[in-house]
Amino acid sequence: MFLPSAAGGQGVPVARASRTTGTVVVDGRLEEDAWDAAREIGSFTQVDPEAGAPSRAPTTVSLLWDDAGLYVGAEMIDPEVRAATRVEGLRRDFTYETSDVFGVLLDGFGDGRFAMAFMTTPDGVQRDLQVFDGRDADEAWNGIWRVRTARIENGWTVEMSVPWKTLRYAGSEGWRVNFIREARAIQETSGWSPWHRGVDPWDMAFAGRLEGIAPPPPGVNAQIQPYAVGRTESTGSALFRDPTSTGDAGIDLKWAITPNTVLDLTYNMDFAQAEVDRQVVNLDRFSVFFPERRTFFLESAGLFHTGLDLITPFHSRRIGLDNEGRPVPVTAGARVTHRSTQSSGGALLVRQGGAGSADGTVFGVGRYVRNVGARGRLGGLVATRHDQGLPAGASALNTVGAVDWFFRPTTNLFARGMVSRSFTEGSGGDGWAGHAIVGNYAPWGYIGWLQEYVGPQWEPRSGFRFTNDVVLTSPAVILDLRPDWLPEWARSYTPGVTVFLFNEASSGDFFSGFVNVRPLTFLLEHGGEVAVSLRPEWQRFDGPFRPIPGLTVPAGDYRFTRWTFSAAHDPSASVTGSVRYTTGPFYDGSLDKSEVSAKAVLSPHVVGFISWEMNRFDGVGGSDGTTQLLTPELRLALNPRLELSGIWQYNTAVDASSLNVRLSWEFRPLSFLYVVYNDNASLDRALEPFPARRQLIVKGTWLWQP
Repeated sequence: MFLPSAAGGQGVPVARASRTTGTVVVDGRLEEDAWDAAREIGSFTQVDPEAGAPSRAPTTVSLLWDDAGLYVGAEMIDPEVRAATRVEGLRRDFTYETSDVFGVLLDGFGDGRFAMAFMTTPDGVQRDLQVFDGRDADEAWNGIWRVRTARIENGWTVEMSVPWKTLRYAGSEGWRVNFIREARAIQETSGWSPWHRGVDPWDMAFAGRLEGIAPPPPGVNAQIQPYAVGRTESTGSALFRDPTSTGDAGIDLKWAITPNTVLDLTYNMDFAQAEVDRQVVNLDRFSVFFPERRTFFLESAGLFHTGLDLITPFHSRRIGLDNEGRPVPVTAGARVTHRSTQSSGGALLVRQGGAGSADGTVFGVGRYVRNVGARGRLGGLVATRHDQGLPAGASALNTVGAVDWFFRPTTNLFARGMVSRSFTEGSGGDGWAGHAIVGNYAPWGYIGWLQEYVGPQWEPRSGFRFTNDVVLTSPAVILDLRPDWLPEWARSYTPGVTVFLFNEASSGDFFSGFVNVRPLTFLLEHGGEVAVSLRPEWQRFDGPFRPIPGLTVPAGDYRFTRWTFSAAHDPSASVTGSVRYTTGPFYDGSLDKSEVSAKAVLSPHVVGFISWEMNRFDGVGGSDGTTQLLTPELRLALNPRLELSGIWQYNTAVDASSLNVRLSWEFRPLSFLYVVYNDNASLDRALEPFPARRQLIVKGTWLWQP
């Protein structure tokens, strides 16, 4: 169980937990006698900016345990009393880069490949995730645990309680643990068992050992979560004119059959509370990849992910949405996942209701991964989609198979890849795709090479492809240099070059390419960034290209170079923002693109955001034009469990607006009441499938754990 730790070569540090016989009241104050008697864990070491130096923000940690679970107590001292601790807001699963953070990382299997992370801010906001092999994070996972914090004269304290039922472990021996601290006032990252800047803090190959605990044998761990939802909906311009009202109910069941195997069952899924997609103005010739936002599909998503975002055999957003992005009912689903030190596997089966001429669709996914050595894995995936009730002669069954691999010979060097084949009932849709990437993450930066192939007929109807018939070649070098000549205001100089070259797979002909060159990029000592970059670009169109409605670029060969100037302030500051300006030729004309974003934290209870993007075209396709995308957002929170948020988006490219107002109340752990109001409208005839619509939704969920 001994592995080198982050400093490279010294023995693994050991954290010892003490058994407590008294009651631990989780209030953030660390006033129980048990905390006074608990052994303090050693001091923290800087990861950034001065790797290996003692932390300038002292942190002390102690561990207690009893038959119910593990308790973590910590005291964080702020070295700059004048700079208050920083918190962006009170939303669960907060943005890591914008707040002061304390976290504990646990690996109950002891193989260094799995981590359960529990993190908090000075206001007791929770963020939890599961991480595999140091980088593949399941950020949607929400465990049942409790945390409270308290402010002290020169810092803050944390008290956590993590039940044994929430944790995954094989026994009492071989546990690994680490602790992390982000002190934003001085922009310092530190850890108890430090890692280097080239890896993420939850890479458990750098963790220490946890001793002194005796958790109970893993037992039955089940969660039952029914829900009820009511909707009032109307279309047209009048507010709730001739509304229709409906109600529905469903249930989710999660059962940890063993510490390694989890079964999820769901009936009549509903995603009314999911956050809305952020609108984009896509000026590229390839499809935009929209991430998944629905909790059921987000949890354990990393296990079923074999590719990169550009091509992936399975992408859960194909479930529950039609080709125009409109919701389709999901009647039932089942998922089982298994993870151990030797292998991982899973299966997903979902029945989607009818849409259009189809009676319904059945999605099935099977996945198996075998761990190879200490840091490698070899896997396979099969994804099927069966569209039922289609007209005679239509292709109904689509199957995609994939073999993928990941090898990590050292903590810095990695190689991963995938080969995939699709099979479609009827004519067409039988083709190959694949990718391979080799990269090296180190304290001095990153160097890597990506090669990707998508055949003319590869068709993943349960997945995503950005285009067909293409070979992508993409080498990249991004440096993180910290020479002595840097001025005091700059922490590092990060130049880089990333190349994207696209050739037709069938003919080998080059048709598109660009190079992102970053000659002047500086990370600032206060956490911001300034950069100057350029993008030489080559494009060939055999037919007209329409970047936005009303602008058409004629067929031809185009060569042009665009310049970008950008600056961003410290993202953890109470008032912050960024600006980005790109200018230069654009196909047969020119384009000026301006992007501005700002954030104001009036208090952790009141946070406002706004972003604005403007594209001004001149002579593109013989036409001039301007598009604007405006997105203001407001979050109001009484505490980390009760929040009211609103976001409005207006996109002049399609003359569409959308408003989403969402009240979320966690009235008991992982039991929620949601009230959601949606208002969508468009005056663009191209969006006729999306008429003006207003919705008022009330949804309640109740989590019961036997």
